[in-house]
Amino acid sequence: MKKLFVLFILSLSVSSFAQDKILLNSATALVNSTEAILVRTALTPEKVTLYFNVPMTRLVCTRYIRVHTGRSSSSRCVAHAKVTSNEADKVKISFKKLPALGGSEEDLFKISSRQRSLNSENVVYEITTLQTVSPYFVLSKGILGYDSYSIELK
Repeated sequence: MKKLFVLFILSLSVSSFAQDKILLNSATALVNSTEAILVRTALTPEKVTLYFNVPMTRLVCTRYIRVHTGRSSSSRCVAHAKVTSNEADKVKISFKKLPALGGSEEDLFKISSRQRSLNSENVVYEITTLQTVSPYFVLSKGILGYDSYSIELK
């Protein structure tokens, strides 16, 4: 009975670390975590937009004091706290320059998102190849804060 219980607990802990697998068979997809495995198939369009809910952490003032200087007064923050909230962000990936996949062939990519730094509004994405039919490399094409990537043959 103890062994069965231990196996059950281990299976729960392993599944909690499992990443979402996103099948890229439409122009848009929603990723419910900060990391996912992207599956490119023969039905994947040339461009795909992925939507993420990224945890963003900021320092927020939790206590002010009033400072009087002569005839004027102002407020000054004396205590801070970290507050985390999820914010929507998107990234575009182009598969335009890749050869078409046939039948049951698949390419697997890993994507992760994170906040650049504390109080930052920027989201950083990292895309890597896991298992592909041909050798590919990932190019960042984003300008002016727009996240866009192109996957191309080596």
